[in-house]
Amino acid sequence: MTITRALILVAAAATIGPVMLAAQTSPQPAPPSAAASSIERGRVDFVKVGCAQCHGREAQGSPTTGPRLGPGGLPYQAFSRYVRAPRLQMPPYSEKILPDTQLADLYAFVQSRPKPQTPPALQ
Repeated sequence: MTITRALILVAAAATIGPVMLAAQTSPQPAPPSAAASSIERGRVDFVKVGCAQCHGREAQGSPTTGPRLGPGGLPYQAFSRYVRAPRLQMPPYSEKILPDTQLADLYAFVQSRPKPQTPPALQ
């Protein structure tokens, strides 16, 4: 390898390296806020795309079909990743089936659900 070629490679690495590092460490986009998303649209989409079949119409969950969703639960980024590429029995919902705007509405709906109440006998 000639000195000129080596200098070009070093210069390229010095230029590209920080860009690649910045791309890897850049913060994820903030989760959508309930004000930006429509809880009502999320409620409609929750039933329309089939979430309610396993998670219940109010995202309350079932011991045999699907877990309770929200509130609290997963942060938006984790929720989004799981919906797009689930690891268990849930089918994947690609952006073609469930666009990001609808996914944000679904998340707003799930987060708007009331927290489960502890039965008085267990308090």
